[in-house]
Amino acid sequence: MKDRILALMLRHYFLTLHSLERFADLFIFPIVALVLWGFLAKYMQVQSFSLASFFMGGLILWVIFERVGTSVGIDFMWDVWERNIVNVLASPIRIREYIGGLVVVALSKVLVSFLGMAAIAAVFYGFRIFDLGLPLVAFWINIILFAVALGIFNISVIVRWGHSVGPLTWVIPFAIQPFAAVFYPVSVLPTTFQKIVYFLPLSHVFEGMRYTMTTNNFAANEFMVAFLLNLVYLLLAIGFFVYMFNQAKRKGSLVKL
Repeated sequence: MKDRILALMLRHYFLTLHSLERFADLFIFPIVALVLWGFLAKYMQVQSFSLASFFMGGLILWVIFERVGTSVGIDFMWDVWERNIVNVLASPIRIREYIGGLVVVALSKVLVSFLGMAAIAAVFYGFRIFDLGLPLVAFWINIILFAVALGIFNISVIVRWGHSVGPLTWVIPFAIQPFAAVFYPVSVLPTTFQKIVYFLPLSHVFEGMRYTMTTNNFAANEFMVAFLLNLVYLLLAIGFFVYMFNQAKRKGSLVKL
């Protein structure tokens, strides 16, 4: 199992080296986003240093979520676009190894992007996200878990209904963003929305980040709520994928991807 996942990682490594689209997704898009919004944060720093820090921290953590969540679905879509998915599934690799490999590849990509963004933020904008210390690890855990659950959900939908629903891979994260409290507290949302976003793990992550920046204390309650919600969503996503994959096999739609 380990060797097959490693082989899948090597495959994506070599493909990234020889594909401008994949390379841009790994480096160019995250860094351009940071440079663009970093200047805005620099301007905001004149008005409020803490507000600028909230903005930069939210941006970097959001990119982690968006990169992982979309990368799992996009890497699957690459195999669909290249008519390679049937070949992959016909090989000795098992579907759980294939999905696991996509998740590991996504985590590897986002780690590279995150380190690059963290270095640029520190050098050019004076924002050091590693100053968050151990709470940063807690934020990472919850963001990654929810991103993986979203990625598995995206693959499930594509497996069942084909590449025509592939754009959901990009649409869903940005549909979530206004309610995730990335750049502003949950309290600014309408009361009805505040009750809904309580069930969104990301809102607890970003609220916890701002609490840590403000008080230098770890928001344990926010972490636990987000973690428990993530476990529920991850189990639901896995169950949904198993159901959709079996449905696709039964209907013979896998060969039409």
